[in-house]
Amino acid sequence: MSDTSRSMIMRSVKVGREHIGYLKWLLESHDGMATPTTREGADDVVDLMVAPDFVEELDELLDAISCEIGLTRVPVPPKPPL
Repeated sequence: MSDTSRSMIMRSVKVGREHIGYLKWLLESHDGMATPTTREGADDVVDLMVAPDFVEELDELLDAISCEIGLTRVPVPPKPPL
């Protein structure tokens, strides 16, 4: 598919290792809105691949849980992890 408007979008967050499982569970319970992967060399950074249709919903979810689990947004890596 060459339509770049349909490409996956990346978000990156920093969250305590003890909350990564919870974050993955939340994403899965929201119809798998994003695919999380921990960043190599940074155990507390999770990169999230999300379809364009779910970006707004993902951003709202991340904002909603940021205080609850100490989640902060970080710059995306220059090269996608997948």
